[in-house]
Amino acid sequence: MAGISPPPLLIFGEAQRIESDMAHRFHHIHIKSKDPRASARWWADTFGATVLPEVEFRSMLFAPVVLDGIRINITSPDPDEGTGDVPVIPYYGLEHVGLLVDDLDDVLALFTEQDLEIYERRPGAGGYEIAFVATPDGVCLELLQEPR
Repeated sequence: MAGISPPPLLIFGEAQRIESDMAHRFHHIHIKSKDPRASARWWADTFGATVLPEVEFRSMLFAPVVLDGIRINITSPDPDEGTGDVPVIPYYGLEHVGLLVDDLDDVLALFTEQDLEIYERRPGAGGYEIAFVATPDGVCLELLQEPR
């Protein structure tokens, strides 16, 4: 993945920056997992994420990783909370996470070897080739390959 440069923003029309009085910084994405340790290892093995130290909080295991500067908190469910099924895409809310890849065919072959679901592959906006796939924990990824 070292050959990938930051993706250009896909902007349709004129971009406008709206100022906010609320101080903020993006902190993390959170994934609930039946096996946080295995999930963290999958993100590291598949996409080169950095595995951070694990933390036990109440009865939950936190197994965080950092991918491209973004922290992903992977935790077991809190036993006092109910955990619902993975929704079927498309749905409202945070539907998927987009990752730029060098070779979409190679990544999809890896997902097929891992017996992970490939929902759809098609041309995307801006000439990108895209595919929607499932991670072992049911997170939907949109894999994007830049136009060649």
